[in-house]
Amino acid sequence: MTSPKTRSRLTRDRIIGAAVILADSGGVEELSMRKLGAELGVEAMSLYNHVEKKDDILDGMIDHVFRAIPLPAADSDWRVAIRETALAALDQFVEHPWMVNLLMQRGIYGPSSLRFMDRVLGLFRAAGFSEEDSHHAWQMLASHTMGYAFQQMSGGEDKDEWESNIPDLSVFPNVAALAPYLAKCEFGAEFAFGLEIIIAGLAARLDR
Repeated sequence: MTSPKTRSRLTRDRIIGAAVILADSGGVEELSMRKLGAELGVEAMSLYNHVEKKDDILDGMIDHVFRAIPLPAADSDWRVAIRETALAALDQFVEHPWMVNLLMQRGIYGPSSLRFMDRVLGLFRAAGFSEEDSHHAWQMLASHTMGYAFQQMSGGEDKDEWESNIPDLSVFPNVAALAPYLAKCEFGAEFAFGLEIIIAGLAARLDR
């Protein structure tokens, strides 16, 4: 039986934090109220005093990750702020391999998630982007960040494996010429390259 002292220490934040740790090690699919209770040293039913159901925990996990991403100052230069924020978001998404799929399934609804979204959109609007362009910029950054996080978590082939899957590179001269680069994708550098193009393109649009 759980002691009163243990029950008093149980909070929603503590439950969410434990769920994040379990998901990091075993994936969201393996997460259950029973395993979560065991991790916290309580009966599974005790969790329902602090969370409504498993979906509530999943949404809380998304919010937990967004809370760890530093918010840019509202008066920051938008180019610098977007660059730093996107890189910080990528780090968090990669640190928690379940995050991208869960975010795609459930969306952004928690207070920290919405605060993050509000601040980024505010940067674009304060810079002079229209509401429509601010929306487009947000979607483009989100897709770029989540896409590279997914690729990085999926890993990649090494050079020998990559080349072994192409029977005759001489048939594809451009692929052959770039094979040393194509066979060794440095995700961080690729992400940064694309991010700079996005920022430059947005700046050019704003100047028009």
